[in-house]
Amino acid sequence: METKKHLSVKVTPEVYDLLKSDIGKGKISDFVEGLIVKELGSSEKKIEQEYRECYSNPRMIKEAKQ
Repeated sequence: METKKHLSVKVTPEVYDLLKSDIGKGKISDFVEGLIVKELGSSEKKIEQEYRECYSNPRMIKEAKQ
């Protein structure tokens, strides 16, 4: 079983009420974690894509070597 770290996030009472009504009080942490994992994963894919594009462009390789 994986041990989780704790993170505190402050939101306005209005935001909390929306989260509680739309997601459910016991599911807010999982929802936020899912958003973070999704965002980090998409950022990682974007970096990989940019890396591939740079190495497929001879001009960019030449500039990097300089």
